[in-house]
Amino acid sequence: MPDALKLMLLFAFLSAVTVAVFILVAWSTRWPSREQAEVQHDGYVIRGRWFIGVTLFLLATFVATIPFFPYLSAATALEPAEQVPVIAAQFFFTMPDRFPLNRRILFAVTSRDVNHGFGIYDPQGQLIAQTQAMPDYVNYLAVTFRQPGRYTVRCLEYCGVGHAIMEKDFTVGNIEPDNKPDNKADNKTDSNGNSNPFE
Repeated sequence: MPDALKLMLLFAFLSAVTVAVFILVAWSTRWPSREQAEVQHDGYVIRGRWFIGVTLFLLATFVATIPFFPYLSAATALEPAEQVPVIAAQFFFTMPDRFPLNRRILFAVTSRDVNHGFGIYDPQGQLIAQTQAMPDYVNYLAVTFRQPGRYTVRCLEYCGVGHAIMEKDFTVGNIEPDNKPDNKADNKTDSNGNSNPFE
């Protein structure tokens, strides 16, 4: 089921519940009035049950979402990483064309001219990692590619008239240990002839 359809169904369900609650509250005003002592007693009972229900719901939600906590995968930050320089410039990225699968890559991202965005999109077009490319500064972005296929890097910060076409595709697949990504791939220079600062 597409994510858009799931969101629509969830929105429709929550809307229906909200409308039902408003109708119930409005209908309750038609009931005969009751003594304050009786209403107060029922109110305390409802409040106690509501507290127990909300507590159990929050506890169940907490337990169900534990596997999705990022802290459980924090140990991967200690894994050895292959550092790969990335140079952003108007309007291209200088970086390798191919990366290995299931190997931690540490992108060292900088810019040759102005601020750029560095966003990595998976084969399904979903943004999986991003950082900023800044002149005279290096931002590090650790990524482990778990899915083979064709990925796309796009600039996520307006950098000039060619911003919309500033992107680069690369492939993720099994690479033999002796065939590491070529960090000098696409070694371009800008109009001023500036070279790759990582070389």
